[in-house]
Amino acid sequence: MRRQDLVGYIGVDIGGQSTRVGTFDERGKLKVISFATEPDFKTECEKIAGAARQLLPKGIKKLAVGSPGPLDWRKRYLYDTPNLPWQNVSFAPLEKLVGCEVLLDNDANVAGLGEATLGAGKGKKFITGFTLGTGIGHFQVKDGRIYHGGLDVEAGHQILDPNGPECGCGQKGCLEAFVSATAIQKRYGVPPHQLNDPKAWEEIAYRLAQGLVNAAVFVCPDAIILTGGMLFRGEMLFAPLRKFYSEMLKIYPERLRPPVLPAKLGDKAGVVGAIVLAKVGHSE
Repeated sequence: MRRQDLVGYIGVDIGGQSTRVGTFDERGKLKVISFATEPDFKTECEKIAGAARQLLPKGIKKLAVGSPGPLDWRKRYLYDTPNLPWQNVSFAPLEKLVGCEVLLDNDANVAGLGEATLGAGKGKKFITGFTLGTGIGHFQVKDGRIYHGGLDVEAGHQILDPNGPECGCGQKGCLEAFVSATAIQKRYGVPPHQLNDPKAWEEIAYRLAQGLVNAAVFVCPDAIILTGGMLFRGEMLFAPLRKFYSEMLKIYPERLRPPVLPAKLGDKAGVVGAIVLAKVGHSE
């Protein structure tokens, strides 16, 4: 898929702090309007609609939203999420404001779709991966479509140690409870961008490698892609991560092991993926 194929579609990436509304122009250039995420949901929808109309004043073919969950993508319904100020709201009324069909999906899935289509996974049949941020999101994209399973895939909550630290989901020892920005702040007293202790990053990389190896043997993807703000730590994270991943994953010959790749779209993966979702839709 080329960027020019996405002209006329709008993608929305909603975060706890900011919202991005974007589209591609005829030259394939990404155009984005950003604003602070509104505490009032009705106002948020009105601002999304205003930005979308500003980007595409001649009309919108379709619009898709990527949002933190939990959510029901089929009903376009957002439940009580700890990362947003709204509770139990539906995105269906947004259709009247923008004059087109509106789709909804989890922000990790949407970012993964962006990377699979126009980023690090371009040209690959099946990719999976994780978003490394406040929490740990997980995504699977097969043949250019998001795979949800019955509800949604949640490998960020695979249990690495049943006696480990408590996770925000209520379980103990989840991957998220070891390697998320929240977990790092709690354990080491500083956020990831301020953590400069190589030994600490070895501990984090060890647990992350466990999660990646589990993902590799469960679904054997063409690649495992990592997205999120923690990638800015570069080799502080990736050097020990490559080492532990290689040491742990033995069932596949080395040349056939799913490679672990950093995202290419950076912080634009969410809005790009939402534009792609608006174009291709859901397969289920």
